[in-house]
Amino acid sequence: MEWLLNQTAAMSHALEDTRAVFSVKGGLSHPLAFTARLGDLMRSTSFLLVEAHSKTLEYYSRMTHLGQEGARSVALGTLAVDLLSGYTALNQRERWQRLLQPQDWNLQHQRGANRILDTSAALGGTLIKACQFASTRPDILPTPYIQSLSKLQDRVPPHPWSEIAGIISQELGREPQEIFEWISPEPVAAASIAQVHRAQLSDGREVAVKVQYPGIAGLIDTDLAVLQRIVELVVRLYPNIQLQPILDYLKETLPLELDFRREAKAMAELRDALSHRTDVIVPTSVPELSTERLLVMEFIDGVKITDRTALLDAEISPSAVARLLNDVYAEQIFRLGMLHADPHPGNLLVQPGPRLVLLDHGLTVDLKPALVQALGEMVNALLVADFDRLTKALAQAGMQLDQQEDISTLLQLVGVLLGGEQDNGALDTLDVGQQVGKSIGHIPVELILMGRALGLLDGITKQLDPDINALEIVAGYVSEMAASHV
Repeated sequence: MEWLLNQTAAMSHALEDTRAVFSVKGGLSHPLAFTARLGDLMRSTSFLLVEAHSKTLEYYSRMTHLGQEGARSVALGTLAVDLLSGYTALNQRERWQRLLQPQDWNLQHQRGANRILDTSAALGGTLIKACQFASTRPDILPTPYIQSLSKLQDRVPPHPWSEIAGIISQELGREPQEIFEWISPEPVAAASIAQVHRAQLSDGREVAVKVQYPGIAGLIDTDLAVLQRIVELVVRLYPNIQLQPILDYLKETLPLELDFRREAKAMAELRDALSHRTDVIVPTSVPELSTERLLVMEFIDGVKITDRTALLDAEISPSAVARLLNDVYAEQIFRLGMLHADPHPGNLLVQPGPRLVLLDHGLTVDLKPALVQALGEMVNALLVADFDRLTKALAQAGMQLDQQEDISTLLQLVGVLLGGEQDNGALDTLDVGQQVGKSIGHIPVELILMGRALGLLDGITKQLDPDINALEIVAGYVSEMAASHV
């Protein structure tokens, strides 16, 4: 069955790619370029079929626990060769003007994005995390990749209940029905590392049971090793494409998310730090039922923060929610020195009031005072359009910029870090992404984590109320922080 599903999906993508080739505006008026384009299509289709076989092999290796490392290496390696050969062919054709048109780059970007999306959804684990993070980095990837990979948040398939029940039994030494009054076999949420089931304790408390997938730690180790080899190969062939920041981010953050005891501690610390507020809710854990791979916490319901219709039906103002969201995060960063660093819409619920519910604290972290100070300097510099001050603030945050950097690229970089929406049209040929990449040697992982969180917040704010000036809300906390240091 899995083989048939993968083959069907491959043929569907082949038809989609064929339509895209024949839909290129004015494509037939350049016969040499069109012929070369057909060659690209044949190459890509051949790889599609091979990738379908490799994904099937990986699936059965995971089910049987035999040869997993080799099967995942083959699947990832095949994908890497597909993408690299596609871009290499375009680079070769670029030497002859009549063989290449600007549309060819967009066709390759879209094909590459679709291949990565499907392979990541099939293999799961580290690949999903990598894509979710990469989708927030327009300085690294072209627009088609950003648009396609951002869909992966909603494409994580759940694991069967039999596997999840087995993990619960292993962790607590009892069957789930002996521990809970009832537990739903259908998950309320499924992510790349774990999934969550709703249950009730014998004392009547409703709880959320977060269960780590079996063998996920080993899969992550394998994936990181394979990805490191692929990144090194890409750098040798294309020095301007810097994928190492994605891998560095994964190496730094995945161990945090795998330790549920650390998550329970971080959740408790943030709840205590925000206890003076009645408009924020952070769940409490059940320590006696929580382990490194199992986290039981109170179940809290609410409206998904980006569901405007449901918010209005509950008589909750989307504008008020947007203001609350930015206020809560500004306080976390600039007053408390903490950050719930994974604020994607699935982790943010809203109750009437409005009250903001913060879920999933695998990436809730303490912030270094120097980073908070540098971010405050960036905000102040933007408020007064002082670009020299902005450059110094970025350097203070650990980023050394090229002294010749122009203002437009500087603002592009700040947009990536602080969540500002940029005109990404130029990214279609990687120009701006590579320009930003060349301007900095390294972005500290903690700044990347902050930038990703702020980017997610910016996107949610724009959906709720595009007229809100989040910078003004943040500025109030920055001024307070500055006053406290006088």
